[in-house]
Amino acid sequence: MHRVHDWVGRKDRHPTAVDAVVQRADGTVTPVKLTNCTEEGCRLESDENFRIGEQLSIAIPRMGQIRAQVRWALPGSAGAKFVSESDF
Repeated sequence: MHRVHDWVGRKDRHPTAVDAVVQRADGTVTPVKLTNCTEEGCRLESDENFRIGEQLSIAIPRMGQIRAQVRWALPGSAGAKFVSESDF
């Protein structure tokens, strides 16, 4: 692959279809589907809209609670970056 100068790569996405639950800062709970994941974050799909910068706690089956921050958002989907407890 030919890369353009100043091009910033990103980790390969791993397609998935995992039902999860997001708890928002205001305490509301929203069902989501994770449609891809990396070691750094994931894509969420939901009937709810998310806001860029929003802090989330994602309950993922067999993995437990993972803290994340919304990095991009479109109607029906969002990208979240996993963050440490101290960043929350």
